[in-house]
Amino acid sequence: MRGEAAVPTPAFERRRSEDALFVAGTLTAVAGLIHVKAMADHVAHYWLFGVLFGTVACAQIGWGVWLWRRPTSDRALIAGAGGTLGVVGVWLVSRTVGLPIGPWAGEAEAIGVSDAIATLTELVLIAVVIAIVRPEGRVGGRLAWLSDGHAVRLSVAFGSAGVLAAAFGGHAH
Repeated sequence: MRGEAAVPTPAFERRRSEDALFVAGTLTAVAGLIHVKAMADHVAHYWLFGVLFGTVACAQIGWGVWLWRRPTSDRALIAGAGGTLGVVGVWLVSRTVGLPIGPWAGEAEAIGVSDAIATLTELVLIAVVIAIVRPEGRVGGRLAWLSDGHAVRLSVAFGSAGVLAAAFGGHAH
């Protein structure tokens, strides 16, 4: 059938969605792991930063495990992506104009390897969630390759980068 597009079967679409959920779970867990390290780095400077990073880390790792273990609704995915976008927004403010609280209030922080990897991971996570929720949309079409071994490869790549960033990424003011 030359020139005709193959129509995906429901089993293929379900498998692709499961693969994408696996990737999403891995991405959020990787970001959470990096935030555990950020919590340890920041708590000595200002206790509230330690609490906030710890809360974000627990939420991200918990959401990752939840995505791996159970089917989830579009509403829950959108809420998680919205929370992730909030974390990215706080990072952006902290790197441009500085946060309004803490010992270095109003001072922009330098971009470090680990926080850059965490933010990149979070942005990819948001794109994957959009692809899951709207597979027929522009982002969903671009990420249609997230099935079979590609999902595992992407998860391993981001997982490895996250572990290395958490283990060796430093933090300085």
